[in-house]
Amino acid sequence: MQLSVVIPSLNEADNLRILIPSLIQTITGLVNGYEVLIIDGGSQDDTENVVKDSGGQYIRQIGAGYGDALITGIGISRGQYILTMDADFSHDPTFIRMLWQGRHKAEILIASRYVQGGSASMPLLRKILSRILNVAFGIALSLPIHDLSSGYRLYRAQVVKGMKVKGRDFDVLQEIITRAFTDGWKVEEIPFHYVPRKHGRSHAKLIRFGISYLKTFGRMWRIRKA
Repeated sequence: MQLSVVIPSLNEADNLRILIPSLIQTITGLVNGYEVLIIDGGSQDDTENVVKDSGGQYIRQIGAGYGDALITGIGISRGQYILTMDADFSHDPTFIRMLWQGRHKAEILIASRYVQGGSASMPLLRKILSRILNVAFGIALSLPIHDLSSGYRLYRAQVVKGMKVKGRDFDVLQEIITRAFTDGWKVEEIPFHYVPRKHGRSHAKLIRFGISYLKTFGRMWRIRKA
């Protein structure tokens, strides 16, 4: 199996009903063997039935948090490459073609909002805070990455399989990149346009987002300096 798609989800049935068929249509013919894993964090909507009817694999998350869902999906994935993305349709599934075509350039590819050619359609305050946090993290940790908080990524499985990651919230994204970069893996960014979700409300709150960054900074700084 070449590709595993891992999608953390919470009450995203309306989006998944559109996303999964679009995703499968994009992947079919692009790779030799794939799986679409929806890691559900306890949805109260029709997520389970939507996933099964749409051709995905439904996995009930035992733990809690975005990071835990991501780690769960990575742990059970079987593909040589692992693609992670959001369930809310803010990550255009057709962009997978660009990531797949660039898979030999680096062990980790990031769909980046903050490199030349990338952009993000989001509220101004969120955009400002996101940029500040990404720039501050990159400088403080000596990481030449502009979009550390993008969850739209393509990993070579050997990089993240077995990685000892402690983050269980959104800070998992920065931790994976920090550990991978420190271990000598190559990380590249590809320009990407981020768009607002199609249905529902975001589960990522600005305060929670910022706190998760600050919580992980000390650990990541010690890793980089070591």
